[in-house]
Amino acid sequence: MEKKNIVKKKIIVFTPFYNPEPFPINTFVDDLQKSEEVEVVKVITSLPNYRKYRFYDNFSIIGPYNETNNKIDITRLPVIPRLSNSVTSILLFYLSFFFTSFIYFIFFSLFNRKKYDHIITFCGSPVFVGYIGYIASKLLNVTSSQWIQDIWPEAIETTVGLKNKFLRKMITFFQNKMWKFCDILFAESEMLSKYLKDQLPNKKIVTLYNPVRKNLENKVILNSHNNRPLVFSYTGNIGKAQSLELILEAFSNLNEDDYILNLCGNGAYLDEFSNRYNKRNIYWHGWITGKDLEEITKNTDYFILSLNSIGRQSLILPSKIQTYFQSKKPVICISEGASKELVIGTNSGLTCESMTIQNVINTFILAKSIDGEERLKMGCNGFKFYQENFLSELIVKTFIKAI
Repeated sequence: MEKKNIVKKKIIVFTPFYNPEPFPINTFVDDLQKSEEVEVVKVITSLPNYRKYRFYDNFSIIGPYNETNNKIDITRLPVIPRLSNSVTSILLFYLSFFFTSFIYFIFFSLFNRKKYDHIITFCGSPVFVGYIGYIASKLLNVTSSQWIQDIWPEAIETTVGLKNKFLRKMITFFQNKMWKFCDILFAESEMLSKYLKDQLPNKKIVTLYNPVRKNLENKVILNSHNNRPLVFSYTGNIGKAQSLELILEAFSNLNEDDYILNLCGNGAYLDEFSNRYNKRNIYWHGWITGKDLEEITKNTDYFILSLNSIGRQSLILPSKIQTYFQSKKPVICISEGASKELVIGTNSGLTCESMTIQNVINTFILAKSIDGEERLKMGCNGFKFYQENFLSELIVKTFIKAI
């Protein structure tokens, strides 16, 4: 029997953030371009500046604006880089990206109408890039989707606060309206899919987990803690949204000889927290990668997943849980919503009964009472879920089938 000819797709990925910035969209694009069903992947993004407070090395306001990597064609748009964590700086970056991407798509569509098959918008903050992606789909006459990574105004309330009730209502209105425009909504957790299906019963909604880059080192390293402190590690942003103050307060009430806490990351509250919680069993590593992070992972007994989620933001599954599951280490989940549901459902760690200092302390104490074999079992449960759901090639197949 002759093999059917595959009609290869031309796909546009519209995202404010892309490689070398550390986002799951990078892994998705890499494996998307490897698919036999894809002819070309057009990435439209900004000049990289995330968490650098300037443009990345080898990038500047004069470019480079265009790159080609195998089947990936990258266009980077000029923006005002995020120079600090101030609201003004973040807003200037958002507005500049909205403006340049809108202008770009107007001219791009003049020469590329009907030449592509689909445009997917990576809707992390600023979430309203979904509107630009929708407008671009109409200009280009292609189907469109939004991959929901954050929900406003809850994400704003969690990070910087938002007290103005009128502004909150306006943001909620435009967020909900935006979801109605595209052809497909991709939700990065099962809980978010269920919510969206209830709110938009006639919309095509598909669960599309965030992928994680494969780690070739998947050895199980079981640490015996009979005669040594139990090691907890947190990786990621040191900010208001992560409930780190609650964790640090709880950890400060534990015996310093029995517990160690590693904090790997940077953010707006790094200096304040590291000065306030300057204890001999709390180690502030800053932002680390490569072998330094591998060494932390090897010596970790539990990874900490913490979020101070408000309202619908609790439906978002943070990407770090994929990395934690990949490491084959159990998770301490100090959060509500999708993260807690996943850890409980997979039996991949411990969860906190409620977000109080005493409950967090109790969770740490419980973690120490669990023997190594049980910790190994929980870590392997998480790894199994990772293999069945978080591998990038599986996620790409789900995406291509959906569009």
